[in-house]
Amino acid sequence: MQTINALPTQMPTQPTMQTNTLDLNDIHVPEQISNYPIAYGWWVLGIIVIVLAVISILKIKKNSQFNRIKKQALLQLKRNPTMTTSDTVTLLKWAAMHYFSRADLAKLFGKSLQSFLIAQLPIKHQETFSKLSESAFSSQYKANNDKIDRQTDADFYQAATIWLTNALPPKTVKIINKKQGANI
Repeated sequence: MQTINALPTQMPTQPTMQTNTLDLNDIHVPEQISNYPIAYGWWVLGIIVIVLAVISILKIKKNSQFNRIKKQALLQLKRNPTMTTSDTVTLLKWAAMHYFSRADLAKLFGKSLQSFLIAQLPIKHQETFSKLSESAFSSQYKANNDKIDRQTDADFYQAATIWLTNALPPKTVKIINKKQGANI
């Protein structure tokens, strides 16, 4: 009996009768495929990303410039917590003139200015501002202006902080119609 070896390294002892009749060349590996030029889709995507980045930077810069006056007014108010009522009114009017019509705002004073400032606030802050600023606006143009107590100044300081924080910059430009302007 013949033994069969399962190892592949051993070959049968009989020579093979077949010869290679085909002329075969060696296998050639193709050249490396280049990544360039990049497909058009990648160019379009790159341009879109660059355009969106530029637009975002411009919007952030514009928003920063738009809020600059508000930040300056809040900083001025924060640096001078003992500001008098008339100085605080001047600061509020200065900040408001940068965002609203200068011609309409310049002629306002006292109760009419208070009504304008209240109208620019969101509804949830209007009552608080009105309560805190009532005594300051009512006593601003009286003869004993120098005698305004510290509590009125402190309340108006809080009212000014509320107004500057919540009313500026305006979300939408509010136009005062002639009827409402006449009542102010």
